[in-house]
Amino acid sequence: MSSPVEEYSQIVNIYTKEIEHPTSRQDSEQFQKLLSANIENLLELKSTITNKLALFSSNETLDDLTTSSIKFLSMDYYLALMCCRRQSYAKDMDGISKNRIRLMFLEKSIQLFVQFLISLEDYEILDKSLGGKIDSFKVAYRPTMDELYEVNVENSSGNEELTMAYKKRQQKIEFFQRSKQLTANIQTLESKVNSIEIDNENDKEELLRDLYIQNLKQLSYSAFNEIEQIMYETELLKNFIKNPPPKEDHPSVNEEDQRKAIDETGYTDRLETLNKPLLSKNGKILRNFTLIDKKTELKSKVRGYGQYGPTMSVEEFLQKEWEDGRVLQGGPESANPQEDLDEDNEEYNDRETYKAREFDDFKDNHAKGSGNTMNMG
Repeated sequence: MSSPVEEYSQIVNIYTKEIEHPTSRQDSEQFQKLLSANIENLLELKSTITNKLALFSSNETLDDLTTSSIKFLSMDYYLALMCCRRQSYAKDMDGISKNRIRLMFLEKSIQLFVQFLISLEDYEILDKSLGGKIDSFKVAYRPTMDELYEVNVENSSGNEELTMAYKKRQQKIEFFQRSKQLTANIQTLESKVNSIEIDNENDKEELLRDLYIQNLKQLSYSAFNEIEQIMYETELLKNFIKNPPPKEDHPSVNEEDQRKAIDETGYTDRLETLNKPLLSKNGKILRNFTLIDKKTELKSKVRGYGQYGPTMSVEEFLQKEWEDGRVLQGGPESANPQEDLDEDNEEYNDRETYKAREFDDFKDNHAKGSGNTMNMG
């Protein structure tokens, strides 16, 4: 039985040799079935690593990971690469339905690429330039082109296209230079690892760790470029779906038939495990909905009053209390408040007179302070 490391290497080799450079058409049944099988194998391995072996934990750092475990941080990256190549090969399906299925897989691949980048950021592998871009996404797994190039449309001077083109050019130059530097680092480390001069296992281990980390950094820039290319294709597909060409000869596909076709192409409940990040930090993919809001909340508490502020005005509170019947209206001592205003009521006047006389007699018979001696006699 092969180890997880060997199994992962085999899956990656199948991708690089048979999927990345295929000998058949990508919309052929043969290619899509090979792609689907490789995705399933990687999903099974991912489940084993995260659930059974629990190689990743939310309270660990990069130093806590074993050298062999570092390689598994690229699993979401290869899942994304394979997922963006998935499409329908059904011959009896119309173009709009095929485009919808294709769009599903492309959007899923963007999510996987972002999950991969966030995983690297969690272990402080991701360069700060990329980490800042990921943190700026309003919706983590659905970035916009403006967010990719940090273009503020609201504050722009009206030349959005020129600004976008300039930002894109500058970013591509920076990414290319950084990727070129990483490639040189990787080649140097590979030569050192394969050198016969290295006899010390500890030194070789450190070189392997550094090599794996440099590989992950290089994949991070590749992932960012892939996100950009996928976003261009998704925009085209959305336009095709919104404004379809004249109807083709293929019959239209209803919702039930489309669901079956999606299942045949591999978009099943099984593939919904793609939503789970590789790390055990559940929900990390939604960090922009939780961490940023939480940071603002904590900041307001530190600089606030140490307690929650009012959520309504005094007038609104009193109005609500009045409607709920919790506002006291006066404080009559008698059961019938009308008796206080009736001076001609003889029965009431006699009762009040007797009550006053009894209180006078009580004061005459009890000295002031005699009822509270605190056991002092």
